[in-house]
Amino acid sequence: MKFLCLILIFTSTTVFGKNFYRTNIYDVDYGLPGEEILVLLGNGRVAKTNPDKTDYLYILSESKRLKKELGITLNKDRYIVSIEILSASTHSEFIPKERNAAISTYIPTTISNMSTAQKYHNKGRHSPKESQCFNRALIWSYEWYKDHSLKSMHMFIFFTRNYIRTYNFEWWWHIAPYVHVMQEGKVVERLMDIKYTRGPVTVRQWTDIFMRNDAQCRVVTKYSDYADYPYTGDCYLMRTSMYYYQPSELEMHEAWGFTKNNFKRDQLKEAYREAFDLGF
Repeated sequence: MKFLCLILIFTSTTVFGKNFYRTNIYDVDYGLPGEEILVLLGNGRVAKTNPDKTDYLYILSESKRLKKELGITLNKDRYIVSIEILSASTHSEFIPKERNAAISTYIPTTISNMSTAQKYHNKGRHSPKESQCFNRALIWSYEWYKDHSLKSMHMFIFFTRNYIRTYNFEWWWHIAPYVHVMQEGKVVERLMDIKYTRGPVTVRQWTDIFMRNDAQCRVVTKYSDYADYPYTGDCYLMRTSMYYYQPSELEMHEAWGFTKNNFKRDQLKEAYREAFDLGF
Protein backbone atom coordinates (compact mmCIF):
# COMPACT_ATOMS: atom_id res chain seq x y z
CA MET A 1 0.00 0.00 0.00
CA LYS A 2 1.21 3.50 -0.74
CA PHE A 3 1.54 5.58 2.42
CA LEU A 4 0.20 9.09 2.57
CA CYS A 5 1.78 11.96 4.45
CA LEU A 6 -0.67 12.57 7.27
CA ILE A 7 -1.51 16.21 6.65
CA LEU A 8 -5.01 17.38 7.41
CA ILE A 9 -4.84 21.05 6.37
CA PHE A 10 -4.40 22.41 2.85
CA THR A 11 -4.50 25.99 1.67
CA SER A 12 -5.08 27.47 -1.77
CA THR A 13 -5.14 30.93 -3.34
CA THR A 14 -6.14 32.12 -6.82
CA VAL A 15 -4.41 35.19 -8.30
CA PHE A 16 -4.63 36.32 -11.95
CA GLY A 17 -5.77 32.90 -13.16
CA LYS A 18 -3.01 31.06 -11.31
CA ASN A 19 -3.61 28.81 -8.31
CA PHE A 20 -1.24 28.53 -5.37
CA TYR A 21 -1.48 25.46 -3.12
CA ARG A 22 0.24 24.68 0.13
CA THR A 23 -0.01 20.91 0.29
CA ASN A 24 1.94 17.67 0.21
CA ILE A 25 2.73 15.20 -2.56
CA TYR A 26 0.80 11.94 -2.65
CA ASP A 27 2.52 10.53 -5.72
CA VAL A 28 4.29 11.38 -8.97
CA ASP A 29 3.23 9.43 -12.04
CA TYR A 30 5.90 9.52 -14.75
CA GLY A 31 3.84 7.74 -17.40
CA LEU A 32 5.36 6.35 -20.58
CA PRO A 33 8.37 7.95 -22.34
CA GLY A 34 7.33 11.29 -23.80
CA GLU A 35 4.15 11.62 -21.71
CA GLU A 36 3.61 14.53 -19.38
CA ILE A 37 4.18 13.85 -15.70
CA LEU A 38 1.22 13.83 -13.32
CA VAL A 39 1.68 15.16 -9.80
CA LEU A 40 -1.01 13.95 -7.41
CA LEU A 41 -1.37 16.53 -4.65
CA GLY A 42 -2.60 15.67 -1.18
CA ASN A 43 -5.57 18.00 -1.61
CA GLY A 44 -6.91 15.83 -4.44
CA ARG A 45 -5.75 18.02 -7.33
CA VAL A 46 -3.68 16.71 -10.24
CA ALA A 47 -0.88 19.01 -11.39
CA LYS A 48 1.24 18.47 -14.51
CA THR A 49 4.78 19.05 -15.68
CA ASN A 50 7.00 17.97 -18.56
CA PRO A 51 9.89 15.46 -18.36
CA ASP A 52 12.45 18.15 -19.26
CA LYS A 53 11.63 20.15 -16.10
CA THR A 54 14.39 18.46 -14.13
CA ASP A 55 14.48 21.15 -11.44
CA TYR A 56 10.79 20.61 -10.71
CA LEU A 57 11.21 16.84 -10.70
CA TYR A 58 14.01 17.08 -8.15
CA ILE A 59 11.93 19.24 -5.82
CA LEU A 60 8.91 16.95 -6.20
CA SER A 61 11.04 13.91 -5.43
CA GLU A 62 12.62 15.52 -2.37
CA SER A 63 9.29 16.82 -1.09
CA LYS A 64 7.81 13.34 -1.24
CA ARG A 65 10.90 11.65 0.21
CA LEU A 66 11.25 14.09 3.11
CA LYS A 67 7.48 14.29 3.68
CA LYS A 68 7.55 18.06 3.46
CA GLU A 69 4.91 20.60 2.58
CA LEU A 70 5.13 22.08 -0.86
CA GLY A 71 4.29 25.55 -2.14
CA ILE A 72 3.15 25.03 -5.72
CA THR A 73 1.63 27.41 -8.28
CA LEU A 74 -0.31 26.12 -11.29
CA ASN A 75 -1.48 27.92 -14.41
CA LYS A 76 -5.00 27.59 -15.81
CA ASP A 77 -4.02 24.35 -17.56
CA ARG A 78 -2.69 22.94 -14.25
CA TYR A 79 0.97 23.01 -15.32
CA ILE A 80 3.45 23.85 -12.58
CA VAL A 81 4.87 27.37 -12.97
CA SER A 82 6.67 27.60 -9.62
CA ILE A 83 7.45 25.21 -6.82
CA GLU A 84 9.36 25.13 -3.55
CA ILE A 85 9.73 22.91 -0.52
CA LEU A 86 8.43 24.63 2.59
CA SER A 87 10.05 24.26 5.97
CA ALA A 88 7.17 22.65 7.83
CA SER A 89 6.95 18.87 7.68
CA THR A 90 3.64 17.27 6.73
CA HIS A 91 4.49 13.99 8.45
CA SER A 92 2.91 13.01 11.74
CA GLU A 93 4.63 10.45 13.93
CA PHE A 94 1.74 9.92 16.33
CA ILE A 95 -0.11 6.64 16.70
CA PRO A 96 -3.85 7.34 16.93
CA LYS A 97 -5.55 6.56 20.23
CA GLU A 98 -8.86 5.60 18.67
CA ARG A 99 -8.31 2.01 17.60
CA ASN A 100 -9.82 -1.40 17.01
CA ALA A 101 -13.34 -0.40 15.99
CA ALA A 102 -14.51 -1.08 12.45
CA ILE A 103 -16.04 1.49 10.14
CA SER A 104 -18.92 -0.94 9.67
CA THR A 105 -20.11 -0.50 13.30
CA TYR A 106 -21.28 3.02 12.51
CA ILE A 107 -25.09 3.15 12.15
CA PRO A 108 -26.37 6.00 9.94
CA THR A 109 -29.74 7.67 10.34
CA THR A 110 -32.53 6.69 7.97
CA ILE A 111 -34.46 9.77 6.81
CA SER A 112 -38.21 9.11 6.75
CA ASN A 113 -38.91 10.41 3.23
CA MET A 114 -37.35 12.05 0.19
CA SER A 115 -38.93 15.45 0.81
CA THR A 116 -37.11 15.68 4.14
CA ALA A 117 -33.85 14.71 2.46
CA GLN A 118 -34.47 17.44 -0.11
CA LYS A 119 -35.09 19.94 2.70
CA TYR A 120 -31.75 19.07 4.30
CA HIS A 121 -30.04 19.42 0.93
CA ASN A 122 -31.63 22.83 0.35
CA LYS A 123 -30.48 24.09 3.76
CA GLY A 124 -26.89 22.94 3.24
CA ARG A 125 -24.38 25.77 3.36
CA HIS A 126 -23.31 27.08 -0.06
CA SER A 127 -20.63 29.44 -1.29
CA PRO A 128 -19.72 30.39 -4.88
CA LYS A 129 -15.98 30.38 -4.06
CA GLU A 130 -13.70 27.56 -5.15
CA SER A 131 -12.98 25.30 -2.19
CA GLN A 132 -11.78 21.84 -1.25
CA CYS A 133 -14.40 19.09 -1.49
CA PHE A 134 -13.41 17.49 1.83
CA ASN A 135 -13.94 20.77 3.68
CA ARG A 136 -17.39 21.24 2.15
CA ALA A 137 -18.40 17.65 2.90
CA LEU A 138 -17.25 17.89 6.51
CA ILE A 139 -19.25 21.06 7.18
CA TRP A 140 -22.40 19.78 5.50
CA SER A 141 -22.29 16.57 7.56
CA TYR A 142 -21.43 18.39 10.77
CA GLU A 143 -24.25 20.93 10.42
CA TRP A 144 -26.85 18.27 9.53
CA TYR A 145 -25.81 16.37 12.64
CA LYS A 146 -25.78 19.50 14.83
CA ASP A 147 -29.11 20.83 13.56
CA HIS A 148 -31.06 17.62 12.88
CA SER A 149 -29.18 14.80 14.70
CA LEU A 150 -28.63 13.30 11.25
CA LYS A 151 -25.82 10.76 11.05
CA SER A 152 -24.89 10.76 7.36
CA MET A 153 -22.21 8.86 5.46
CA HIS A 154 -19.34 9.89 3.20
CA MET A 155 -18.60 8.54 -0.26
CA PHE A 156 -15.07 8.73 -1.67
CA ILE A 157 -14.50 8.39 -5.40
CA PHE A 158 -10.95 7.68 -6.61
CA PHE A 159 -10.00 8.20 -10.25
CA THR A 160 -7.38 5.94 -11.80
CA ARG A 161 -4.25 7.19 -13.56
CA ASN A 162 -5.55 5.84 -16.86
CA TYR A 163 -8.77 7.82 -16.50
CA ILE A 164 -6.91 10.98 -15.48
CA ARG A 165 -4.62 10.76 -18.53
CA THR A 166 -7.36 9.85 -21.00
CA TYR A 167 -9.62 12.74 -20.05
CA ASN A 168 -7.06 15.22 -18.68
CA PHE A 169 -8.98 15.01 -15.42
CA GLU A 170 -8.14 17.47 -12.67
CA TRP A 171 -8.63 15.35 -9.50
CA TRP A 172 -7.50 11.97 -8.27
CA TRP A 173 -10.17 11.82 -5.55
CA HIS A 174 -13.39 13.55 -4.51
CA ILE A 175 -15.74 13.19 -1.52
CA ALA A 176 -19.38 14.03 -0.73
CA PRO A 177 -21.93 13.10 1.95
CA TYR A 178 -24.71 10.64 1.31
CA VAL A 179 -27.77 9.65 3.30
CA HIS A 180 -30.13 6.73 3.73
CA VAL A 181 -33.74 7.55 2.84
CA MET A 182 -36.94 5.54 3.14
CA GLN A 183 -38.65 5.41 -0.26
CA GLU A 184 -41.62 3.19 -1.14
CA GLY A 185 -40.90 0.89 1.77
CA LYS A 186 -37.19 0.49 0.99
CA VAL A 187 -34.06 2.21 2.26
CA VAL A 188 -32.10 3.83 -0.57
CA GLU A 189 -28.83 5.77 -0.78
CA ARG A 190 -28.79 9.35 -2.03
CA LEU A 191 -25.73 11.55 -2.53
CA MET A 192 -25.96 15.11 -1.15
CA ASP A 193 -23.23 16.92 -3.08
CA ILE A 194 -24.63 20.45 -2.85
CA LYS A 195 -22.00 21.98 -5.13
CA TYR A 196 -22.91 19.72 -8.05
CA THR A 197 -26.54 18.66 -7.55
CA ARG A 198 -29.90 20.33 -6.91
CA GLY A 199 -31.12 17.57 -4.65
CA PRO A 200 -30.43 14.02 -3.46
CA VAL A 201 -29.22 11.80 -6.34
CA THR A 202 -28.43 8.12 -6.78
CA VAL A 203 -24.87 6.87 -6.64
CA ARG A 204 -24.83 6.35 -10.40
CA GLN A 205 -26.21 9.83 -11.09
CA TRP A 206 -23.45 11.24 -8.90
CA THR A 207 -20.60 9.31 -10.50
CA ASP A 208 -21.90 10.24 -13.96
CA ILE A 209 -21.21 13.89 -13.10
CA PHE A 210 -17.48 13.10 -13.06
CA MET A 211 -17.13 10.06 -15.31
CA ARG A 212 -16.95 11.30 -18.88
CA ASN A 213 -17.15 7.76 -20.23
CA ASP A 214 -20.18 6.73 -18.11
CA ALA A 215 -18.03 4.12 -16.38
CA GLN A 216 -19.44 2.18 -13.46
CA CYS A 217 -17.07 2.51 -10.52
CA ARG A 218 -15.85 -0.51 -8.61
CA VAL A 219 -16.93 -0.50 -4.94
CA VAL A 220 -14.18 -1.30 -2.42
CA THR A 221 -14.08 -1.63 1.36
CA LYS A 222 -10.33 -1.05 1.88
CA TYR A 223 -8.25 1.88 0.74
CA SER A 224 -5.52 -0.47 -0.51
CA ASP A 225 -7.98 -1.96 -3.02
CA TYR A 226 -7.58 1.34 -4.85
CA ALA A 227 -4.04 2.38 -3.80
CA ASP A 228 -2.48 -0.91 -4.91
CA TYR A 229 -4.21 -0.86 -8.32
CA PRO A 230 -4.21 2.80 -9.43
CA TYR A 231 -4.10 1.91 -13.15
CA THR A 232 -6.92 -0.66 -13.16
CA GLY A 233 -10.31 0.43 -14.46
CA ASP A 234 -11.54 4.03 -14.29
CA CYS A 235 -12.78 4.72 -10.77
CA TYR A 236 -13.35 3.28 -7.30
CA LEU A 237 -15.95 4.05 -4.62
CA MET A 238 -15.52 3.67 -0.86
CA ARG A 239 -18.14 4.30 1.83
CA THR A 240 -17.27 5.61 5.30
CA SER A 241 -18.93 7.27 8.27
CA MET A 242 -19.42 11.06 8.27
CA TYR A 243 -16.28 11.57 10.37
CA TYR A 244 -13.75 10.51 7.72
CA TYR A 245 -12.22 13.54 6.02
CA GLN A 246 -9.34 12.56 3.72
CA PRO A 247 -7.69 9.43 2.28
CA SER A 248 -4.93 9.56 4.92
CA GLU A 249 -7.52 8.59 7.54
CA LEU A 250 -8.65 5.61 5.46
CA GLU A 251 -5.05 4.46 5.30
CA MET A 252 -4.65 4.90 9.05
CA HIS A 253 -7.76 2.80 9.61
CA GLU A 254 -6.42 -0.02 7.50
CA ALA A 255 -2.80 0.11 8.67
CA TRP A 256 -3.27 0.79 12.39
CA GLY A 257 -6.87 -0.03 13.25
CA PHE A 258 -7.61 3.67 13.78
CA THR A 259 -11.30 4.48 13.75
CA LYS A 260 -12.56 8.04 13.77
CA ASN A 261 -15.58 8.35 16.02
CA ASN A 262 -16.17 12.09 16.21
CA PHE A 263 -15.61 15.43 14.54
CA LYS A 264 -12.25 17.08 15.21
CA ARG A 265 -12.28 20.73 16.21
CA ASP A 266 -9.13 21.65 14.28
CA GLN A 267 -10.53 20.11 11.09
CA LEU A 268 -13.87 21.87 11.50
CA LYS A 269 -12.08 25.16 12.12
CA GLU A 270 -10.01 24.81 8.94
CA ALA A 271 -13.01 23.57 6.93
CA TYR A 272 -15.18 26.55 7.88
CA ARG A 273 -12.33 28.93 7.06
CA GLU A 274 -11.32 27.41 3.72
CA ALA A 275 -14.74 26.48 2.32
CA PHE A 276 -16.97 29.27 3.65
CA ASP A 277 -14.73 32.05 5.03
CA LEU A 278 -16.23 31.57 8.49
CA GLY A 279 -14.82 31.14 11.98
CA PHE A 280 -15.59 28.23 14.28
